Amino acid sequence: MQIMDSDILIIGSGIAGLRATLEASKLGKRALLISKGPLGKANNTYLAGGLFAFGADSKGVLAHIDKTLKSGRGLNNLALVEEFSKRAPSMLKELQDMGMRGTIHNTGLVTRESSLIGGPRIAPPLLRACRESGVQCLEGIMVTDLVTHDGSCYGAVGFHRRTGTLFGFRSRAVLLATGGAGSIYAQNNNAPGTTGDGYFLGLEAGLELMDMEFVQFYPLVREKGGQTRMILPAVLADLGKITNRLGEDIKKKYDLKEKPIALASRDRFAQALFKEISEGNGVDGAILLDLREVEDAAIPFSHEVREILKRTFSYHLKPIRIAPACHHTMGGLPIDVLGRTAIEGLFAAGEVVGGIHGANRMGGNALTESLVFGALAARTATEYADSAPTLRHFQPLAEELAYKRVAPLYDERAKPSMARSLMGRLGRILWEKAGIIRDEGSLKESINEIDGILRALEGQRATRPSDLYRVLECRNAAISGRAIALSALKRTESRGSHFRKDFPEETEDGLKHIYVRMKRGAPEVSRVVPI
Repeated sequence: MQIMDSDILIIGSGIAGLRATLEASKLGKRALLISKGPLGKANNTYLAGGLFAFGADSKGVLAHIDKTLKSGRGLNNLALVEEFSKRAPSMLKELQDMGMRGTIHNTGLVTRESSLIGGPRIAPPLLRACRESGVQCLEGIMVTDLVTHDGSCYGAVGFHRRTGTLFGFRSRAVLLATGGAGSIYAQNNNAPGTTGDGYFLGLEAGLELMDMEFVQFYPLVREKGGQTRMILPAVLADLGKITNRLGEDIKKKYDLKEKPIALASRDRFAQALFKEISEGNGVDGAILLDLREVEDAAIPFSHEVREILKRTFSYHLKPIRIAPACHHTMGGLPIDVLGRTAIEGLFAAGEVVGGIHGANRMGGNALTESLVFGALAARTATEYADSAPTLRHFQPLAEELAYKRVAPLYDERAKPSMARSLMGRLGRILWEKAGIIRDEGSLKESINEIDGILRALEGQRATRPSDLYRVLECRNAAISGRAIALSALKRTESRGSHFRKDFPEETEDGLKHIYVRMKRGAPEVSRVVPI
């Protein structure tokens, strides 16, 4: 095992991880940034639409807080919301000073101009600043365990997904910025590696997850070849006709009037599309958005952007096939306003965290809160690192974890791994039974079937590092999926992004947080806390 030392270990290279790394380096600490995929690219930041929601002045900050709380339907952690809203303006200005280009709109700062995604403008200036400050970075690292002892975190264990080299990352503080679990659903617009890795690491270390039932689905995504990946600009849903295979007008059928419907009526719109497709009213698994009769002048983009839209979607020639997709997971690890978890020396920021968005995330808040809490958690971690004790027997403890986690899964004579097919099966289960429309029967079925996948994974062996990577990633996804389904079953109401057709109304006693904890190798509901 190769041991690498640092003051602060950051796991994940999206906006939260990059901003945390930069902050730690600015404060004079040895930061080590490790990423499962290519630095700054294999994450949802890179695929983001590029909107940072914020309030430019004191009045705007209060309005931002108010809109965030309304979206969260009473379940947001108010202290976290106030913290990131108040700090957002100065931190965004700092990001612009680093070279991130964008335009100020009434909803916030938008980095997307002549492209369909704004993410490629966000990560490069942060990554460049990290490299200029001499930060050590490693790509292709799959973290298997956090190294904890007597209630404190001292580092992590992982391996290189290509070479199989085992690493023990010894650090005075660890910051999780691993993202969410959106890609575990069959239909999603997330980066492929967002499989709930941080959720598993937290659970396995003894932490709880909160609010996991709240998964956000975006309605306006292009369907192509059975996959939903590319989000369409929200205004297109208002301008065009949206019809099923019977020619029925979906906006009229479901009384979708508030504009922009893809944002203002996001959940109802997604439910309508899912229902139509599930009942066989789709066109080969999609609904049609017809813009052929819309004049170019009515589409509120520059000529350059309209031409990009035409080349990408051919909307002037034929209807665009649309379908909903998993977009964001609101649940995750509980933190305080300083980014601390319940384990000493372990901090978290970004989509791996729960409590900020409540029952539903307001558009534009994901990038903003990840930027702010990435920096805040890193500041707290650096202060902790100044006085944090070192673990003298780190290496034997790390080697023991690696032996228990990795060694049993290697077998040179093993049959080819089924992890890829199990991952596909998991995605379909979650999409059909624990997705946009849920009920008691479907959720219980999903839990039973996920348990079957977890049992099947116990028998999987790897002949090479890439196989081991797939097995462990599928396990992380299945554990995250079980946490989502269990929490959704426990919440017997509909609230925010969580819709139960057997309990379609929001209730007064629904103002509560549902927590899950690992028991006997799988998450179980641990407590329900009224607000």
